[in-house]
Amino acid sequence: MYSDKSSRPNWPGRGLAGVACSALLASAALAQPAPRDAPLDLATALQWAAQSNPRIGAARADVSARLGEARQAGLWDNPSLEAEAEDFGGDRGDIGDADVTVAVRQTIPLGGDRRRAREAAEAWAGVETAQLNAEIASLLGDAATAFVDARAAQETARVRAELQDLAETAASAIRQRVEAGRSSPIDLDRADILAATAGIEAASALTEARRAGLALAAIWGGAPAGEVAPPSVLVNNPELSALTPEAMMRRNPDLAVAQQTSRARSEEIARERAEAIPDITVGAGIRRYGSDNETAYLAMVEMPIPVIDRNQGRIAAAAARETGARLDEEALRRQLLARHAAAYRRWSDAQQRHAALSESVLPAAQNAFSRASLAYREGALQLLDLLDVQRTYFDTRIQAIEARAELARAAIELDVLFGAPRLKQLAGIAGAEANP
Repeated sequence: MYSDKSSRPNWPGRGLAGVACSALLASAALAQPAPRDAPLDLATALQWAAQSNPRIGAARADVSARLGEARQAGLWDNPSLEAEAEDFGGDRGDIGDADVTVAVRQTIPLGGDRRRAREAAEAWAGVETAQLNAEIASLLGDAATAFVDARAAQETARVRAELQDLAETAASAIRQRVEAGRSSPIDLDRADILAATAGIEAASALTEARRAGLALAAIWGGAPAGEVAPPSVLVNNPELSALTPEAMMRRNPDLAVAQQTSRARSEEIARERAEAIPDITVGAGIRRYGSDNETAYLAMVEMPIPVIDRNQGRIAAAAARETGARLDEEALRRQLLARHAAAYRRWSDAQQRHAALSESVLPAAQNAFSRASLAYREGALQLLDLLDVQRTYFDTRIQAIEARAELARAAIELDVLFGAPRLKQLAGIAGAEANP
């Protein structure tokens, strides 16, 4: 929460020291962000990420490729046309005396291998679709985390800049008091150290804010967005407490990929077994005998005899891959249970820390600063002692910023584990994508 200037206590002026005091008192409330016409909100950032990030485009292309393979896998071989001329030339006479044969041949799958191949390819298209959904959830999680980091860095930079201004103002006031013989040079040394430290921290915070802004913009490949709005929807999300491990297993996108992979491996076994049944090739044609000017019809049937190659090696390999996929799926289930427990604990702890800081620690620090300000006004507290209290207050504000950011990050992690329903809603993605 930010308070306006009307809530700040007033100090009576004391010459040059009074100027410093008036500036210091401006920190009695949390800093107000600089007004902007259009700060970037979380929903817009997620929409930009979903629309422009190449990761999603590449995943959609993979789905399309698999669907194309599925269409191709179910097709029969093309028929073949065969034409033959024999017994002509030399001592046999001219071309008109040749025996000419024209036939059409067609391979017919008997074991349903084309159908099984199509079903296997469709199963792999399902894997790619599940991978697309997982990629969307992961991307939205990355974008939301980068958004939270950018917001926290901007808030921290503003607090650090405010502290630097106040520390430099106080140091200037104390310098003039020392020159006038009203303060000890030791006080000036302490004030200069505080001002220098505040300057270093402010510069570092500004650098981090710029880096975080660039990292956020890199997700959609654009220029830094500038001001970032608070991600309140992530912090205030009580629904997360009702998300059980069982629900996670039903909705986790990575597990969906593993499940689809197991199904695809099972379909490959069926395909390889169908391949063991040989296809039959049939043909029909007509033959003209040139010397007699007579015609005859012909028919043929061709089928391999599976006495050596029964596709047993590929069937065994497919079965082994299917077993491996099932084991990978089970291993992932166990990992997800551990990840859910850790993520839920992280979110619960972040909730408690955020509540403690925002409801107890930060108000107490602000109250302590207000009392110290009053004591200084009454002459019961030195300016440097007031500066120490002020720094504690500012440090507490920064802790509260980080606690809020950590709570948002924990909420993002939990949401992604469940397929990112909240993030997809914000991004305008209705449910899981079925097709590209």
